[in-house]
Amino acid sequence: MTHLDIIRRWIRENAEAHDLSFAAWAKLAGLAPSTVQRVMAPDYPFVPSTRTLSALAAAINVPPPSLGEAVEPTQLAMFHLPIRYEVGAGIWRAVEDLDHALGTAPVLPEPAYAAFPQWLERVVTDSMDRDYPVGSLLHVVDATEIGYAPRSGDHVIIERTRRGGGLVERTVKEIQMTPRGPEFWPRSNNPRWSEPIRLAENGEEDDTIVEIKGLVLGSYRRR
Repeated sequence: MTHLDIIRRWIRENAEAHDLSFAAWAKLAGLAPSTVQRVMAPDYPFVPSTRTLSALAAAINVPPPSLGEAVEPTQLAMFHLPIRYEVGAGIWRAVEDLDHALGTAPVLPEPAYAAFPQWLERVVTDSMDRDYPVGSLLHVVDATEIGYAPRSGDHVIIERTRRGGGLVERTVKEIQMTPRGPEFWPRSNNPRWSEPIRLAENGEEDDTIVEIKGLVLGSYRRR
């Protein structure tokens, strides 16, 4: 049995024992609502971090899963990362259509983040084309898992959700810190993309929620 199998069994048994949905348990632990649901998806290949498992365990006052001393192969032993998303400003998708297996590409995981989920996202619009032309692959690490705090100059993946989370726009932006908080700026040659997105959009009348989902570690473009 793999580490991921043990974790999924632990999640399933404790969710049933405490009469919690996966989303409710994640919220109780102070995590994104999709955190547990994502781990339980059959095609999700990543082992959750110790930080995530500890938060889930503490929320319901149980010990974290015991994974034993065996060390499974990590993604550092792999030569390809999965392409999980298409990222582009102005493209709104139903949440169930967002995360799919889109193949792999020969990009090595970043050793500094070996313990955390890493993947690729394909750029499909020109809102950041000064840095990432359409077709580029972005190398991303999970922002929630690493406990990411915004810094000016970082490039991040953000999601905007509407209609109670039913519609999602996933896009890459550059952070600029301001007295009002972080702003997420496009870097585009297209005048359509000239205004920032702000966390302050949360709670507006259109029910838009803005979240940082990933930190961009680099990019890759095939010849």
